Amino acid sequence: MSVNARFQFITNILVEKGILTQNKVSEFQDRFESSFPKTHEELETFIIQKGLVSENDLLLAYSKHLNIPIKDLTQIEIDPQAISLIPAKFANRNKVIATEKQGLNLVVAMRNPFAIHVIDELKVLTNYKITCVLARIEGIETAIRIHYGVGAETVETLVLASKENIQAEQALLKQGAESPEKMAENASIINYVNQILLEAYQKNATDIHIEPFDSKLRIRYRIDGVLQEAKTSPDIKQLQVFIISRLKIMAGINIAERRRPQDGRCKVKLAGEDVDLRLSTFPTLFGEGVSIRLLSKKMLDFGINQLGFPQESIEKLKAILKKPNGIILVTGPTGCGKTTTLYSCLSYINDTKVNIITLEDPIEYQLEGINQIQINPQVDLTFATGLRSILRQDPDIIMVGEIRDIETAQISIRAALTGHLMFSTLHTNDALSSITRLLDLGIEPYLVSGTVRAVIAQRLVRKICKQCKVEYKPERNILDALGFAVNTDMIFYKGTGCAECSDTGFSGRIGIYEILIVDEKLGACIVSGGSAKQLKEQAIKDNMISLKIDGLDKVKQGITTIEEVLRVTEQE
Repeated sequence: MSVNARFQFITNILVEKGILTQNKVSEFQDRFESSFPKTHEELETFIIQKGLVSENDLLLAYSKHLNIPIKDLTQIEIDPQAISLIPAKFANRNKVIATEKQGLNLVVAMRNPFAIHVIDELKVLTNYKITCVLARIEGIETAIRIHYGVGAETVETLVLASKENIQAEQALLKQGAESPEKMAENASIINYVNQILLEAYQKNATDIHIEPFDSKLRIRYRIDGVLQEAKTSPDIKQLQVFIISRLKIMAGINIAERRRPQDGRCKVKLAGEDVDLRLSTFPTLFGEGVSIRLLSKKMLDFGINQLGFPQESIEKLKAILKKPNGIILVTGPTGCGKTTTLYSCLSYINDTKVNIITLEDPIEYQLEGINQIQINPQVDLTFATGLRSILRQDPDIIMVGEIRDIETAQISIRAALTGHLMFSTLHTNDALSSITRLLDLGIEPYLVSGTVRAVIAQRLVRKICKQCKVEYKPERNILDALGFAVNTDMIFYKGTGCAECSDTGFSGRIGIYEILIVDEKLGACIVSGGSAKQLKEQAIKDNMISLKIDGLDKVKQGITTIEEVLRVTEQE
């Protein structure tokens, strides 16, 4: 059947079922016939993209014509045994996926039920009778990706079609030959590694963990602060050495050194955007593993207003940022967004009239108009030595990645006293703990009181997925865990899990904050040697909003869940 005949066949069904008129079909044919695709498989996509008919209406017409059901693949449970009957390569090429076995019948979802050659191949391939159901092409592709795993077709090709070659390469590896480098340049290995990176980028992952075990190679993505295991082919274990080698080559890491950890960086283009990758390899009992940090501008918004600060806190912060000197500290555990907050503050005050210099370990993002220095202990460029040096470079504003020791703290205090605006971070649980940490380091109370302008404590909570957001009533013990009274009439929300959020119920993250302003009263309390309890009482009198209270406010707004707030503030 020619493509034109195929077009007539499809449109006759659409006209017969009352979805199209013959006039509309004729107009479309006159306009686009010369650009019809060459294959039958592409024709349906072509007429959908050109607006002749929607995919839903096309499936509806097929359903009525053949009396077969339409299935939403996100709403049904797919049988793994059925999946295993069809190779990934075949499923990807023909856009089909098996959903269940019914006796001697295999139920297969497809968009084109008239692809008789595909159905005949499936009969031979599986030794089952084939029962067709209809599904949207996007649903089929998503199901293939979920159930076969990232790059399953590539793995299948490498392992099955080239098994002898891979075994030979592995044998050479055991003999100490440099075969991994050769295999790492294999087009299929390159393609597979690119698919891993692209999937992580599309899911907004911040990190990728590739971890070897005795019988498997596990790949996990950190999405919204939580690790999620990626679905992969069991055969990927056979490609372990070559995948790791490919990543090491990309990052300029010594491919022959597998006994000690190594670090490297590279830049790749994913979905049209330049993404920086920071790689760290580590030796394990079952081979090398790799951790990859993805640094993408789309994952970082430098606008203070977009971070999630309460409006009252934003105004306080902007007022502090206008001061010509002093220290502003950002505190919290690793991965809570401290760097984003610091960069947002620097971007807000960045101007051609001021000289801004940063000391970072490592430099995560390049900020235009700001002089950024990478710490390098191997040449004695530490935070302390670097800070001493940049004080001679006529800076107005300085950012030190972290105050780790008494020396860095003392130089930072001295810089603030001599007219510089200083930014830095500490690893403490809350804002008040940063004050006591500086005192514990040996900084005099009057110096802390006179130089520290504000301390921002923060956490990141996951946002409820808007696609599956529903009302619910949390258990009483959950509400009690906050440590203060919560109105039980308040409306609470959660995500039930859907395809958009990978069944987690969450999509994206937002910060919860407390901002401690060191005013005259709090400063006097610090100088007089007030206890942690007294400092806290004074901060509360000064209307400091705690992490939990800000979190509860975002629960009230339906942004996050009370369980999320408790998860990230459980030490408070």
